[in-house]
Amino acid sequence: MSRNILGLDIRNDAVSAVLIKSGIKGNWIAAHEHVSISDQKEIETSIASALETITEEIDTTGSVCIASFPADQISYRNIQVPFKEMKKIRQVLPFELEPTMPYHVEDLIIDFQAIKLSDQTDHTDLITAAVEKSSLKSYLDILASFKIEPDIITVGGYPLALCLANNTDINEKWLLVDIHTNKSTIFVIIPGQICLIRSFPISMTSSLRTESLCTNIQRTLNALEEILRFDFEPNGVFITGSGISDVGFKDDMARILGLPVHSVDFVRDSDYTMNEAPAKHWIPALMDNAFALALIEIEGTNTINFRKSSFVEKKYWAEHKKAIIKTSILFGLVLALVFGNIIIDSHSMRKKLTNLNSHIIQIFKGTFPDVKKIVDPLQQMKVKIQEEKKKSLFLLETKRNILVIDILNEISKLISKETDVEFTRLLVGQTNILISGNTDTFNSVDDMKNLLEQAGLFQKVTISSANINKSGNRVRFKLKVQL
Repeated sequence: MSRNILGLDIRNDAVSAVLIKSGIKGNWIAAHEHVSISDQKEIETSIASALETITEEIDTTGSVCIASFPADQISYRNIQVPFKEMKKIRQVLPFELEPTMPYHVEDLIIDFQAIKLSDQTDHTDLITAAVEKSSLKSYLDILASFKIEPDIITVGGYPLALCLANNTDINEKWLLVDIHTNKSTIFVIIPGQICLIRSFPISMTSSLRTESLCTNIQRTLNALEEILRFDFEPNGVFITGSGISDVGFKDDMARILGLPVHSVDFVRDSDYTMNEAPAKHWIPALMDNAFALALIEIEGTNTINFRKSSFVEKKYWAEHKKAIIKTSILFGLVLALVFGNIIIDSHSMRKKLTNLNSHIIQIFKGTFPDVKKIVDPLQQMKVKIQEEKKKSLFLLETKRNILVIDILNEISKLISKETDVEFTRLLVGQTNILISGNTDTFNSVDDMKNLLEQAGLFQKVTISSANINKSGNRVRFKLKVQL
């Protein structure tokens, strides 16, 4: 069965769309469109206008949409967590990121991808991305006005970097620089994965543009060793984006950086074919990012995805509303039958409960004949039992007629309050006492043993056990005292 996949790359200076038809016979690009945005002040209106043009040119009905969010509006961090399980990582990630974020974590949608930077197995290295919920909602509202509901919303340029990282022909360290009108994003690529993302502004002045871009690239490379904890020497640079303006731009970059610079032409280097008509107007620097968005859906590539939480719930409700209502009605009928059965059972149980209460009262009267007023026999019985226990608390005696209270008093007098010790258990037998607890050092255990041996009540004190606890900062001990 064939399907349509729409890659929608939305930036602050342009919107690009690529529609791929995928079926048994293969995959091909059915349509594509690129619309520039000149008005940066009314960006939401400009994006809506660009989408209107695209939807007039491309039939997006029934398409699976994969969209990108402008990379410069996202916060990126590289962190380590002492876990391997994805569930645990998601639970602790907001707390790990909160001190480093300029926003409250409650106002952010956060996602991550694990990366392998070393052979260590005691932690996981992560590349994280966080976007403000309000910005993402505005973005989704614009798309919804054109009946576009993306399944995935990811970082602009990230899918193209993923495709390059997974390209078996590129087995070295590279940079992908996604260049636009006044912003640029750099992706640091090592074989098979992206290990760092950074966005930064660049000069709009033609004479300073290349130098501004290269300066920011060099600053990122200088910070890499501290961020990633290993030396990174790139073999070259890939460039893409609508900001590649003049012919000498690539040569100027190569000269300033001292690295080979290549323009990305991903369609040319991939196995996907294009229809003849759209191919005439295809410009790789403008279309490759949108093409890569559709491609990760076809390939099932795992990517950063901000389409989660409440944003997914709304889409799910719209798609499955009828099925949910039908299921709810069926569930209601089943629930009514269950409650009917409960009512019948409760009537039967009420009779049994009356008989049991009568039996409890008879037992209470036989056990405590002196109690004349019976209100709550079960509670009154509990109170009576507790009273008997309290009476016996200080009456437990050993064969030598030593009271427990005297034993506690002797221990309290011998061990000074300056001793860092916590007693957790005291068992008094006919001939001996077992004392359990924890203290700061093994010397403290020896000191307590020596002090207790001085008591006239005790004949001999033995250290049954003394071990360091799991945290490594306390000593657990057990003392056996012979009376």
